[in-house]
Amino acid sequence: MKISVIVPMFNEELNVQRTLSEINNALNDYSDFEIIAVDDGSTDKTFSLLNEFRAKNSHIIVLKHKTNYGMGKAIRTGFEESDGDIIITIDADLSYRALNIPVLVSELENDISIDIVVGSQYMEGGDVKNVPFNRLFISKVANKFIGYSMTENLNTVTGVLRAYRREVLESMEIESNGTKINLEILSKAIATGFKIKEVPVVLEGRELGESKIKIKSKTISHVLFSFYEKPMILFGVIGLFMLLIGIISGIYLFYQYFLGTLDPTRPLMIFMVLMIISGIQILIFGFIATQISLLKREIFIVQKENKLLRKRLK
Repeated sequence: MKISVIVPMFNEELNVQRTLSEINNALNDYSDFEIIAVDDGSTDKTFSLLNEFRAKNSHIIVLKHKTNYGMGKAIRTGFEESDGDIIITIDADLSYRALNIPVLVSELENDISIDIVVGSQYMEGGDVKNVPFNRLFISKVANKFIGYSMTENLNTVTGVLRAYRREVLESMEIESNGTKINLEILSKAIATGFKIKEVPVVLEGRELGESKIKIKSKTISHVLFSFYEKPMILFGVIGLFMLLIGIISGIYLFYQYFLGTLDPTRPLMIFMVLMIISGIQILIFGFIATQISLLKREIFIVQKENKLLRKRLK
């Protein structure tokens, strides 16, 4: 099977030579492979260094965006231009070492029932090294929170180190331009019945260059994605909280009534009614949103069948 490795790059001039060399060395045992480096509108020497490396290695394919669209767009461009049977995505700074690539490939080669292999630093056997505490803390919390919103029991859902069978990517419409692409693919793969397996890997802190990921915006987008996947996380918590406040207020008012000190004109009476009614309404909104989320999964299945049908008719 042919292997395609996609490497999105943005202002990575310090990593070009090291990254492509390590990936190429990791693939030496394979006879048919390609390394697709996608320059996502870099303003430094990334593109020229990529072309220099390409001139010395026939396995390298260099693509370029005129402007910086985001990691997701770069990965999508790589998907569109790749022709491998197994498609790998990996970070440009090799936070996940290139030596993990053969491990992911072997999982797909040895078990035809697996469709996606995810490199996981948070599963048993995985590890994290030299990552700043604040980034590590946010990453762990985000993966736990988002993982809960998905039906599969996955430990790492935000990482980019993955191996896909081509038919997985050909069966879905991928829209994200940013880091949310990794969540989108998993969500649609789970909804359409593809099998996902995690393998333990080590995540290491960046050695060269600066991280392009904005923690604040990434965190917000991932939290919103969780609410999109499982609306009851938001509506359920808020609705139950308001309902609980209303019930507590009602108990307090009943206690005053029992003592004979209740004043029916107190604003607390109106507050209690508002809290109970609002809590029930928000829970109903959550139920409706959940049904819409389930309908969305059915749409993904229809999209998958349509794309596969178009492929067969070509």
